[in-house]
Amino acid sequence: MVRTVVLSWTIAAVVQLASSALASTEARKLFADLLSQIAQGFPAEAVATRERVALAVLALLLGGGPLLALLELGCVVALNRGKRWARIVLVLLAGVAAVHAVIAVGGLRSTFLVGLVVASGIAVLAVVVSFSPAARVWFGGGEKR
Repeated sequence: MVRTVVLSWTIAAVVQLASSALASTEARKLFADLLSQIAQGFPAEAVATRERVALAVLALLLGGGPLLALLELGCVVALNRGKRWARIVLVLLAGVAAVHAVIAVGGLRSTFLVGLVVASGIAVLAVVVSFSPAARVWFGGGEKR
């Protein structure tokens, strides 16, 4: 059972990482889209200010995916060793990844970002499997010997 949990979390992290990497190949297009959205919402702002805001938002949205994926992979290693805290941290990371996916897909126009939604769905399934009765046996005795 623990192999299923580890595998599902690993798949979620890899899909999230791949989706973020592929979306970053469209960074110029995404930057232009963000810049036009900001210009519509804040026409009185200076062009330099709008560019800085667009760059910051793009860096946050595209940089958040790989960071979350790496944190998930680190927790997967701890989960595989039977660390109970890793399940709780992964639940929190799944929540953050889901919110990140909704914001990224809502704010950026890239077909590659659909992978973030898929990764979030896999992460939610991994959370469910992580707390299934068979998985509880793995964590029930505390640390793995």
